[in-house]
Amino acid sequence: MDGAANMATVEAWIIRGGSSKGIYLDMRDLPAAGAARDAVILRLFGSPDRRQIDGLGGADKLTSKVAVMGPPTRPDCDIDYLFGQVNTELPRIDWHANCGNLSAGAGLYGALTGRGRIGPDMADVAVHQVNTGRRLLTRVPMLDGAPAVEGDFAIGGVPGAGPRIDVDFGDFAGSALGGSLLPTGRAVDRIEVPGIGPLDVSVIDMANLLIFVRVADIGMEPAASIWDMQADAALVARLEAVRKAVSAEIGFITGPEADETLRVSTNPLIFAVAPPTAYDATDGRPVGPGAHDLFARSLARFEFSKAYPGSGAAGTAVAACLPGTLPHEAALGPGPVEGVRTLRVGHPGGVLDVAADLRTDGESHEVRQALIGRTARLLMHGTAYIR
Repeated sequence: MDGAANMATVEAWIIRGGSSKGIYLDMRDLPAAGAARDAVILRLFGSPDRRQIDGLGGADKLTSKVAVMGPPTRPDCDIDYLFGQVNTELPRIDWHANCGNLSAGAGLYGALTGRGRIGPDMADVAVHQVNTGRRLLTRVPMLDGAPAVEGDFAIGGVPGAGPRIDVDFGDFAGSALGGSLLPTGRAVDRIEVPGIGPLDVSVIDMANLLIFVRVADIGMEPAASIWDMQADAALVARLEAVRKAVSAEIGFITGPEADETLRVSTNPLIFAVAPPTAYDATDGRPVGPGAHDLFARSLARFEFSKAYPGSGAAGTAVAACLPGTLPHEAALGPGPVEGVRTLRVGHPGGVLDVAADLRTDGESHEVRQALIGRTARLLMHGTAYIR
């Protein structure tokens, strides 16, 4: 990085991907992976500081995200994408997860920089998701040699509409732990949660590590706003207790530093699910039970998501196709699911459609598709100054 105005500089792209926003950096402009690179990114974001007032971070988990981009290190991909969740309160970056919303931004970044198969109407960008080693397939609408800007596709949690970017997570089964779709081998497990007692959970490894519980079992009022849920310290504590208990049960996060690790780590995400019910979205629009197939609220690191994680959407749809899981129970009831299934998830920002194709043969599960539609937009491209 070259000095300017007595500060270091780095080229930065700020891109809204889905219902998140991230700073996209070229890996060739950064130090090698490790403490020096983390220090640069923390200064760029202004962390640790809840307001991130001395940096470009947005003082929210949905806007304190970094994407480190680079030439592809997989022969079947067009670009590398490494995701980091930048903590606001601790000088830590979680490099061990993926962001499904910023994945749409990664496809857009690829199209903006000429990676992939660029056609007159569509760019197909195969993204190497470096955190997991998996292959992400994206399709970005094009116009006059550049990504299109105008469109009529709207997503919950984002004002207005834009062109639909397809993001397919079909390669991501078992990506968090490197094993199978069902880490415990069961669709439902009953575990002992301190302070709660025995509780049914479904643990799914799909795009990220996901835990599902029933809304009724966790004492959640589905009609409550996401703001009221966040203000309910007892509810947040119960959900975090489940995250901790499941993490320990499967050997994912254990030991004396588990509490701090859970405050930093995106994984596991926890979802409270229920059959369709009436509630108001964050913009005040009513969402009726006929408008969605599954009610869901997401939490990680003591904070509810104000929309819905893109990776979580892919995992939720796949879980709902798997008989015996809690999402399947809440959304579809008993019975198998054949072929491609489109699931409408009712989340705080509105309703999200996600398509999944899961083929099962006894204890074997093959995910052929986990497709979500997102929008993304370039907000800024220029020079960032780092103290």
